Amino acid sequence: MTTDLWISTIAIFAVLVYSSFGRKRFNMIRILLPFVFLSYFGFTYLKDIPTDGNNLWLLVASVLIGAVFGTILISLSRVDFDINTQQVYVFSGLASIGILSLVFILRIILIELITNNGEKAYRFAMEHHFNLNIIGPLFIFMTAAMITIRVIGTLIQVNRSKASSSQKA
Repeated sequence: MTTDLWISTIAIFAVLVYSSFGRKRFNMIRILLPFVFLSYFGFTYLKDIPTDGNNLWLLVASVLIGAVFGTILISLSRVDFDINTQQVYVFSGLASIGILSLVFILRIILIELITNNGEKAYRFAMEHHFNLNIIGPLFIFMTAAMITIRVIGTLIQVNRSKASSSQKA
């Protein structure tokens, strides 16, 4: 992997971990920070997205995989409404970090396999009608789907938490 790829991988991972790990007060910065960071990398790496052959199917599959990981992340988080301070807190534990780690380790493994087996990777891509330039967009799309599902799920949990706490009061 190039230095740029290492930096982008570590940076996206760090922002996702920072914005989600532990007990955090729910606010718009926690919601927007991953999207802002991902947008930067999207604008950097999504110049030309190949959609011919099976590339479009790979993009759809990456979005679906990202949605599954996002759903898992939602199931691993908890939302608490503090009645005393009227603040909402979102808690994500080590299992969430494990899921995020798995996603980024898969990215690193795939890129290293392609980098170290260029001829085989090229032949495989040709046989299955996809462009190796799809790898970057695949992970951007997967991460975007994961973040979007996690954010939407968190917003739903926050609204439910507020509604149930107001019914108790």
